Amino acid sequence: MEREKLAQSLESTLLKPETTLDQIRMLCDEACELQLKGVCVPPYFVKEARRRLEGKAPLVISVVGFPLGYNCTSGKVEEIKKLVNDGVDEVDVVINIPAVKDGNWTYIENDLSSMAQISHLRNIVIKLIIEMGMMNPEEVRQICTIAERCRIDYIKTSTGMLAPGPTREDITFLRSILDQGTRIKASAGIRTAEKAIALIEAGADRIGTSSAAAIMGEWAD
Repeated sequence: MEREKLAQSLESTLLKPETTLDQIRMLCDEACELQLKGVCVPPYFVKEARRRLEGKAPLVISVVGFPLGYNCTSGKVEEIKKLVNDGVDEVDVVINIPAVKDGNWTYIENDLSSMAQISHLRNIVIKLIIEMGMMNPEEVRQICTIAERCRIDYIKTSTGMLAPGPTREDITFLRSILDQGTRIKASAGIRTAEKAIALIEAGADRIGTSSAAAIMGEWAD
């Protein structure tokens, strides 16, 4: 795989609750140096990431309803509005996991539709974190069907907080059930160039990782 393609697949992620301002600044500078696709940061740090990356290539990405997803719909919509005002380019929103497990698909559709509408009205990309490691195949199918009806841009596999990260087989399964226009972000536990490339080859368009520098360093070796 060409270096540029790998770098442009990586979102350098730092979402730990103990994250500091200095760490966010280093994350942004590193993303520029390595020519990565973007940085994924806590909502609290979006303004600083935007300031640090103003006029530069990497995108500013943040999370909504993270990591459990059971925030009320109106709260998630307001989170998105605030992130847009702070300068975000893309949002990664967490599925309402209890609603999925309750089989309340009407609630899920209303939730996703509301978030997708406000995101697209504000001209930002929306990714849906489905926490795939907690879902059975039929739940994944149903989530993806509803997400595509709501015009979600990406299906993202995991928060990295609650369940194991994706396997190559997980990405192949997602690719087999999604329309070609719906993209995939693989996230959680991706720490080597070998795994990142395997997931990209299986159909992932983006990789969310806290090990972007190490992955790019491996490529250089």
